Amino acid sequence: MREFRVRGSEFRGHAAAALALILAAGCTAWAEEKPLDLEVKTPAIERLREAAAARAAAVQELKDGYFVGEGRDGLLAVRALEKIPLARKKEIQDVVAAENADRRALYLEILKAHDLPESELPRLMRLAAEKRYAESAPGHYVQHPEDGRWVVARDVQSK
Repeated sequence: MREFRVRGSEFRGHAAAALALILAAGCTAWAEEKPLDLEVKTPAIERLREAAAARAAAVQELKDGYFVGEGRDGLLAVRALEKIPLARKKEIQDVVAAENADRRALYLEILKAHDLPESELPRLMRLAAEKRYAESAPGHYVQHPEDGRWVVARDVQSK
């Protein structure tokens, strides 16, 4: 029969097994976070970066027009499309959808390159968002990392 002692308490049988599982699961939460290199290179990552580069002028135009900004989740986010003709709205939404599909795929490939589980995706996306904020041109909009409100890039960078 398996036994465990924790701070003077004794656990046997099923209780000991349950405690062992809880402790084992908890150990992963206490482990240090593995560093993430967002610039890691693999053939799949390079293809996704090339696709983004081919679309960069269109994304830049949308940012310059204040239609989109960098979201706090590392994705491109639509800001405002009021008073925009329907055909132009569709163009904007198509660019955003293509960009975000490639960003999601890129983030998953980065995790794969680091041999990390998908459960690390929120952390990677947060780091990617921070990097994109830092690289945003002054005057472009980004979502504030804490509350999601739209702010001008320089306002986030100075804090």
